[in-house]
Amino acid sequence: MANIFDYLSWRGDLTIEQDSFNDVDAVILSRLSYLPFDHIVKESFEETITLREAANLYFSCEQNNGRELWKGDLDLLRATSKSARFSQIKLCGFCNMVVDRLEMQFAALIFDIDNSKRFVSFRGTDNTVTGWQEDFNMYCMSPVPSQIKAADYFKKAAQHFDGSFILGGHSKGGNLAIFAGAFCGSKTQERIELIYNLDGPGFEKKVWNSEGMLDIRNKIRTLVPQSSIFGMMFEHQEDFIIIKSNQKGFFQHDIYSWEVENSRLVTLQSLTSTSAFFEHTFSEFVTKMSIEDRRELVEGIFSLLKSTEDQTFNEIVSHLSKDAMPMLRSIKSMSGKTRLLIISSLMRFIKCAMNNFSDFKPISKIKATKTTTITTT
Repeated sequence: MANIFDYLSWRGDLTIEQDSFNDVDAVILSRLSYLPFDHIVKESFEETITLREAANLYFSCEQNNGRELWKGDLDLLRATSKSARFSQIKLCGFCNMVVDRLEMQFAALIFDIDNSKRFVSFRGTDNTVTGWQEDFNMYCMSPVPSQIKAADYFKKAAQHFDGSFILGGHSKGGNLAIFAGAFCGSKTQERIELIYNLDGPGFEKKVWNSEGMLDIRNKIRTLVPQSSIFGMMFEHQEDFIIIKSNQKGFFQHDIYSWEVENSRLVTLQSLTSTSAFFEHTFSEFVTKMSIEDRRELVEGIFSLLKSTEDQTFNEIVSHLSKDAMPMLRSIKSMSGKTRLLIISSLMRFIKCAMNNFSDFKPISKIKATKTTTITTT
């Protein structure tokens, strides 16, 4: 079945002015913010560069080899930069921050679709240990630093540019796009056309019930694959559309597996039982833990990972033999309470999974509302 590369082959010869912006375009622009455009796209909103120019600079620098996060990202950059549809789109405002002391990972990029409309693309989680720790922190604090940064970033962009905006992001980036839209102020909200959340997690109930969120809820367009796992985490009160993926399980999170027919994403009528199983298992596991235990569990797990002094999961995997001793020393230095919490949490999660294994059937909902509540502070 066709994917976004087939779409680029079929529709790439027509500019957005010739054929209007659609969901597949949003998926593509949301993915491009994952590319390491450091030193290529300026952080300033005033200095722009076309996508073709940015791609040429990227591929001309040997230091960029291997820096892409996901298989297919370089092919996407190459294909879009050669297409009439995307090559002349202007890029600006590239921000990429990983701040260990704040446990924050944030990146964003602005695409000038035309002189009156811009797409703000928020990057999802990268492969840094800090980025993943911030994701886990969502279970024990709200808001997390990247959410606050996303709202601030968008407010500054809205002050600089006239016209309307489309916000979007994949995975955590989708969560950031919604948060930025909800907490940017009512005047700025009026300039938002759509907010794309591509298989991104939801929020706790108090965020959904906030005035800013209520004002933009009808602008949110959430897309999830049929066996969504990441996108079903936390509470969702917005409608969502189920997209057909040609992968299974966790690998459906990969947007390159999402099927496309002409200029639209292929939709399905139901989520699979796999999605329901993981959603309920994670929810049951978390809701039975206190805020303090969640926080201590996350800190304990990531203290082990950070004891290696590796910055990314790729480095940890490639240095397993070298990292074994620092991790063992870190385990020994933990308090007995923390060690017991990690072990008991693992056993509790396994128990939740076993209890839920045979209980779930496909969820037949295109328009759906989740009601799971996870409290944080």
